[in-house]
Amino acid sequence: MKKLVILHIDGLGAAMLQRAVKAGRMPHVQRLLEGDGYELHRYRCGVPSTTPFAQAGILYGDNREIPSFRWWDRERQVLVQFGAGSTFKKVADKYFNGCDPLTKGGACIAACYPGGAADTFGIAYQDRSYLAPSGSRSAASVLAPYLANPIHLGDWVWQTLMVIGRTVRDVTTTRMEGGHPARRYVATDVVEEVFVHHLTRYAVEKAMREGYSPIYAGFYAFDETAHAFGPSDPAAQRILEHVDHTIGRIANARADRYELVVLSDHGQVDAIPYKLEEMLPGRPRMTASGGLGHIYLAEGERRLSFSEVRAGRPDVLSWLQAQKEIALVMAREGSEDVLLLNGPDLSAYDDPDILRGQLSRLNSFANCGDLVVFGAFKDGKQINFEDQAGGHGSIGGEQLHPFLLAKTEWGVDTGRVTGAHELHPLLCDLRDALAT
Repeated sequence: MKKLVILHIDGLGAAMLQRAVKAGRMPHVQRLLEGDGYELHRYRCGVPSTTPFAQAGILYGDNREIPSFRWWDRERQVLVQFGAGSTFKKVADKYFNGCDPLTKGGACIAACYPGGAADTFGIAYQDRSYLAPSGSRSAASVLAPYLANPIHLGDWVWQTLMVIGRTVRDVTTTRMEGGHPARRYVATDVVEEVFVHHLTRYAVEKAMREGYSPIYAGFYAFDETAHAFGPSDPAAQRILEHVDHTIGRIANARADRYELVVLSDHGQVDAIPYKLEEMLPGRPRMTASGGLGHIYLAEGERRLSFSEVRAGRPDVLSWLQAQKEIALVMAREGSEDVLLLNGPDLSAYDDPDILRGQLSRLNSFANCGDLVVFGAFKDGKQINFEDQAGGHGSIGGEQLHPFLLAKTEWGVDTGRVTGAHELHPLLCDLRDALAT
């Protein structure tokens, strides 16, 4: 009988992982692949390629009505968003009812949702206190013994100085080379790498010592750095060495009690910021998640049909179709999808049949905007509706293709997985098989 620990490496695509291993940046992952019988599985996360959507699918098997990182809930008349200032608590009661959580009775650390866990160790992806299970310890109770250890404290202080110095250097170098790092994410990156990442790793090791199973833990340093500088930037690539060190630490702590799975929720692509919301005719409400935007044209409790949009706001529709920065405008007419392509056909972004199915599933969500827009690619970079040097949430490139590292002997097959929610039963089966 074995217990299970799952490490979620946010924003790291399968191809990026392979390149990092080949370049020697991730020796601990390489050891898993070459010495411990692990295999790298690509899978499709679905659309939107965002953490709240993918992680809900992985943890609960249900990510319906999570149309992006942020959206407008017509029924509750509230802007729902994750991250700083999260408001998901205002609609949380509408989600995951009747689901079988992956981490039921275990530990779910630094995730968007509690996943049915007995303990979260007080560490959430930004604000998640509204969903913390009763009896779950506070972050302070985890932090106090961590900082009381002089080895941990010294390591934290040293890492803080190193990361701040390196970040200042990276920002300076990027600007000298003509780049424009996303300032908001630069500061977040420092906090994420120096503090939250180390504390999350400590919490995972503590959960393993206390015998929790399954354990699911999210690590976000790469994703934040890639947002700030771009996923292919040297600053983001160096972070992978830091991530690899954590994977190695936890892998070494398994002994004979735990099996390890490493996965990501989506990938990232290099991006070009584009302030679409400020350019829309009439300035309707818009929520942006990387290269994906939801445009809400009415204040009612239901989504407008395409014919209603065309009749009521033809100015917005025609303006969007004229913009070369927009690859696709999506709407709904009854049960039918309306896809208005401005450039290449869907085959330029992924397998067209699979992508059409993913788009149709997203388009069926009542929480979608009256119009849903996707950024075009220009010189290998995607138009991004936020201030990001690297992004995800949309279609095209590595953002749609995350990975799962699992032992070959387990017989995991992700070849037909076209959405993160389809990963849930595979991981639940593995959890149950290991426990017997």
